[in-house]
Amino acid sequence: KPLGDDDLSKHQNDLGFRLAAACLSLCHNSQISKTDGLWNALGDPTDSACAVAGWKINGDVHKFAQRHSRLHEFFFDTKRKRMSVIHEYEGERWVFSKGGAGGYIDLVEWKVSGDEIVPIEPQDFNIAAEANKDMAGKAMRVLALCARQLDDDEDIYDVDKIESGFIFLGLIGIMDPPRPEVKDAIEICQNAGIKVKMITGDQQFTASAIGKELGITDGGIPAVNGSSIINFSDAEMDEAAVNSTIFSRVTPDQKMRIVSSLQNQGEIVAMTGDGVNDAPALSRANIGIAMGISGTDVAKDAADMVLQDDNFANIVNAVEEGRKIYQNIRNFVRYQVSTNVAAVSLIVISTLIFGWSLPLTATQILVINILMDGPPAVALGVEKKHGNVMNRPPRPVDEGLPNKNDIWLIFYLGAVMVAGTLLVFFLAGGGLEQCDGLPLSDGSNLPFDQAACNQGDAVAIAEWENYADERFIHAQTMTLSVFIMFQLFNVMNCRSQEESIFSLGVFSNKAINIAFVASFCLLLFFVQLASVTIPLTSFEIGSLLSTKVLSFDDWMIIIFVAVLVVVIEEFRKFIVNSKIFAIGIAR
Repeated sequence: KPLGDDDLSKHQNDLGFRLAAACLSLCHNSQISKTDGLWNALGDPTDSACAVAGWKINGDVHKFAQRHSRLHEFFFDTKRKRMSVIHEYEGERWVFSKGGAGGYIDLVEWKVSGDEIVPIEPQDFNIAAEANKDMAGKAMRVLALCARQLDDDEDIYDVDKIESGFIFLGLIGIMDPPRPEVKDAIEICQNAGIKVKMITGDQQFTASAIGKELGITDGGIPAVNGSSIINFSDAEMDEAAVNSTIFSRVTPDQKMRIVSSLQNQGEIVAMTGDGVNDAPALSRANIGIAMGISGTDVAKDAADMVLQDDNFANIVNAVEEGRKIYQNIRNFVRYQVSTNVAAVSLIVISTLIFGWSLPLTATQILVINILMDGPPAVALGVEKKHGNVMNRPPRPVDEGLPNKNDIWLIFYLGAVMVAGTLLVFFLAGGGLEQCDGLPLSDGSNLPFDQAACNQGDAVAIAEWENYADERFIHAQTMTLSVFIMFQLFNVMNCRSQEESIFSLGVFSNKAINIAFVASFCLLLFFVQLASVTIPLTSFEIGSLLSTKVLSFDDWMIIIFVAVLVVVIEEFRKFIVNSKIFAIGIAR
């Protein structure tokens, strides 16, 4: 805000102060306005800070500029690192300049002493250097203010001539404190294996102080200055890019060189920026992020995304959300593929290896994939994040989906489901040889004469065939039911790769609860109502999927076998989490 508690206007009689105030009020392109009782600054933040300081001394800087018309401007650039303007001031032509303190050492010849302008002395440079170091060490951006009166015959368009023989007016320190949440966000990034590097045009002292305040550096490795990067070989640049966390006084081409160096070493680079000078590096980075409030249109066009509120912490929130989504995608893939692997393996093993008839019909497989498999899989997509996904390192760039751990789990879970389903199919009579009864029966109470059947009696064989057909439909119904129950229990397993469903909360995912109940009720509809005739037709519901009604004992067997996939997976998770054996998946 332009209004402050200090009455700076009381220093107006001091020549040096008056010239410095004029420099602050005129050497900027910021627009200060008040809307609905709130002060707003439009333009470069450094320009805005200078304009606000000028307002506190001279009042409305826009009216001040109207009284002292601008004749010409030399825009700020990264090579000169300063901005200079020529104005009519107190009846004369004056050049006012502001910029990085180090850029004026060879341009300053005079200083203000009282009401006089006298030659500057070597000790004055030492005093200014100490003041610069002190302010920069307090995380301030330090600018030098300079001015001089122009001769009547001077060419105002000759920048080299105009920017020479300056009067040194003093240094100002601008503090742009980071948002309170930024330090915590950087710490979260570091815990997540994300390397945070600061690339800035600020001088080395300022950059180091800000970096230390934010935890980007502990001060052990000094900031790398742009003047050093100029002379770096590619090998030296690669080493600095990886090991250093702060880069100061960096030019646009050096920013792009740092980004390229990191990419050449296999890093995925996300870069934030707001200025025109940031555009090349934003375009080169894997993910360019422009600032929505302070960012220029050029930066926004060059970037891949725009951060609407300029809040770095929201980038971290986006990374966390992205990791959660990726985690859920992996869970979804693991669930879907393990089910498909189990279904294919079931058909192949039962027919090609054991020589049995198909344990599931084509229609049953279709219903499994569309009606029974779909809702639980979709419900996995809304699973909340488990544990702290930001305490894990980034996944390798070349990691596939599914990755090696997922593939191992897919075949392991698929094997459990196949083994259980084949067992139920076999025990229910799905693989009967001619004249055989159920595998675990003692041969009594069979609806055919087993001895006569073995001797080739036609009547006994016909009775056995009727018996076998009935048992096969029953076995297929048992197989369909146990396979679907395997799926419904397996979706609980796939909610997390490491955490027990009991630590997650068995019923904490409402979408999975609904999908589980809906799929189970649909299964009951096709099985327990199999003998019910469909209205307006002569067909029974069981004819749709070749099912028959199951008994309570049948359901107990089905649930007991199917729940084993949870028991076995919970045991694996217990082993992995207790670190007793180095098996299973890595966290």
